[in-house]
Amino acid sequence: MVDFTLITQLFVLLNPIASFPFLLQAYKEKLDVKMVAVKSVIAAFVIAIIMVLIGPFLFSLFGITLDSFRVAGGVVLFVLGIDMVRRGEEEEEETGNDGITTIIATPLLTGPATISFLTIKSYEMGTTALISNVVAGFLLVGIVFFLFSLIVPKVNIKIVSIASKIMGLFVTAVAIEMIAKGVAGIITAL
Repeated sequence: MVDFTLITQLFVLLNPIASFPFLLQAYKEKLDVKMVAVKSVIAAFVIAIIMVLIGPFLFSLFGITLDSFRVAGGVVLFVLGIDMVRRGEEEEEETGNDGITTIIATPLLTGPATISFLTIKSYEMGTTALISNVVAGFLLVGIVFFLFSLIVPKVNIKIVSIASKIMGLFVTAVAIEMIAKGVAGIITAL
């Protein structure tokens, strides 16, 4: 079942806009920006699907409750969101094709916040329902990356920075919701 709210939350967490400076760097290094984008999305997608599939097992293995993981994931998300809002322009450095692909795939697209979110949702929804939404979320990211690759030579980095800060506010709001829900669950269980 497709859940548009979930897809939107996942898209905000994946935050393809935060990856744009690295696609700009790929362009500056005369790399194939489309190939970097495709490889990055595929690698991040594989990581995400693995977490969807083994997330519930990890809960069981480590004896972690959903609510405590929700609080921990919310804290990670909160820090990421604040960092996105406060971040300045990225420092330029030569990273190469594989380096840029790796940075975009993880930690930018599928970092701790996304992994936490997917693990919680896997536990809540089950893997089958979640996978279709993950596919939809990553398709959206792929479309955004494709569009980025077409306009990368023409975009002002300041616009990207502002958009990333706005996405950071939404990530922070999702984090607060996760923390509140987790704390409420822990208090109820006491």
